[in-house]
Amino acid sequence: MNISPNLHAVILAGGSGTRFWPVSRQSRPKQFLDLVGKESLLRQTIRRVAPKVSAQNIWIVASRAHRKEINRQAAGLGLRASQILWEPKGKNTAPAIAWAASRIHAVNPQAIVTVLPSDHLIRNVPRFLSALEEAVKLAQADHLVAFGIAPTRPETGYGYLKTKKAGGILRVERFIEKPDLARAKQFVRSRAYFWNSGMFVWKTATILEAFRKYLPLIYASRGNILKAWPKLPAISVDYGILEKADNVAAVAADIGWSDLGSWESLAEILPKDKAGNIVRGSVLSLNCRNSLIWANTRAVAAVGIHDLVIVDTPDAILVCSKHRSQDVRKLVETLKRQRIIKNV
Repeated sequence: MNISPNLHAVILAGGSGTRFWPVSRQSRPKQFLDLVGKESLLRQTIRRVAPKVSAQNIWIVASRAHRKEINRQAAGLGLRASQILWEPKGKNTAPAIAWAASRIHAVNPQAIVTVLPSDHLIRNVPRFLSALEEAVKLAQADHLVAFGIAPTRPETGYGYLKTKKAGGILRVERFIEKPDLARAKQFVRSRAYFWNSGMFVWKTATILEAFRKYLPLIYASRGNILKAWPKLPAISVDYGILEKADNVAAVAADIGWSDLGSWESLAEILPKDKAGNIVRGSVLSLNCRNSLIWANTRAVAAVGIHDLVIVDTPDAILVCSKHRSQDVRKLVETLKRQRIIKNV
């Protein structure tokens, strides 16, 4: 499949990225950082779809608070200012997707859209593009298509898709939110369950009809959505539409995917030394194992530590168990309440 004039990409770039504190901040969340590779995750996302989607068909939905950073990140990639939709306030994914789909549908009623988070990592781009081709074919048959990732571990921090093969396609029977460990282990043993990657493909006509049916308030506001924005529900497209719809299909995407949801998940991706350590910046380690040590402007020295995350920034230092790094989000919430530092 070459570049199609009907294929658009909507990149959701409004996330706060709190789990990568203190490197990630409200003013510069995860999608703007070069955590893996030489470019930010946002720029990697844009470049990833470029072989299939022309620059004039790539849209970004982002927070007005990040206008300066988004404009800097999008520079040189061929996007027009009109292709960036500024949210007054984050309302989860459903309002953002409805807004973008309405704008695209008004220009091209035959459009097919792939919805992509801006802060995920995909290491096998050719396989991603092949999965996108497969998803587009399903979308053309009026399916709402989710990219499913075969689970490699009993992950309790992801949502799951329960699927059943019927008529030559994987039909999604059920969405399951963040199971406990026992259920997650069952899902890994079964080939019917996939991680929900948060990446989707559908016709604008199909998704707008689903909004009309399942989220009528958002659908009715699409003509002047910014005026209605304060009254719109803050709801995900998964919960608001996909869990209720009967035309959801999945594409099994073996694409080297990670949502980079924590320092621990980043540690799984980055290259390690012989002792399993990952270091960045000026770091001296002695008898350390399986740790991530991230220096900034200062040198960081560590002796005899195991399974820790140490992240140094000019105004804050994080030290935590690698296996508790999901709890950094809770830490950030406490920092905001107690106002310990200005730029959380």
